[in-house]
Amino acid sequence: MTPVFFIAHTTSGRTRIRWAGDAEYKADICQLASAIAGIEGVDDASARLTTGSIVIEHHDAPWADLELQLSQELSIQFTSVPAAMRRNGIETFDKGLVDIDAALNKVNLDLDSLTLLIFSIIAIMQALRGNVLSSSTSFLWYAYTLVAMSRDKAGSFQNDHPDPSE
Repeated sequence: MTPVFFIAHTTSGRTRIRWAGDAEYKADICQLASAIAGIEGVDDASARLTTGSIVIEHHDAPWADLELQLSQELSIQFTSVPAAMRRNGIETFDKGLVDIDAALNKVNLDLDSLTLLIFSIIAIMQALRGNVLSSSTSFLWYAYTLVAMSRDKAGSFQNDHPDPSE
């Protein structure tokens, strides 16, 4: 079995490699971490079974040299990052919002309308509590801004619904 990893992240003196091979061999990373710790230039290597990764401390050796050593001495194969792991936090959040919006569209709602409704309810609740000038006004402003952004995105309301007298 050839261990397959991808580089999860690397900084000066520290690199995390993540298991990319078959799940049934994931527990073998503990022995592999011990073997990596014995390589010249590696200060420490510790396995993280939960994430299936090995954190390698290498303060005096550049990662490029260590990667070559790991490939030659331990027959570790490095692959590119899987497509599912390439997303950053903003992209993942955006995809989540798109999924929520798609689910809301199935029940004849959209995310903008739902958000507008929530902001309006919060504004009314804050006004009833006596927080008219601070919280209530802020939430109404957020609701207004959301409406304005929605109109800019979809065209103005008047353009969508022409005057029937014309």
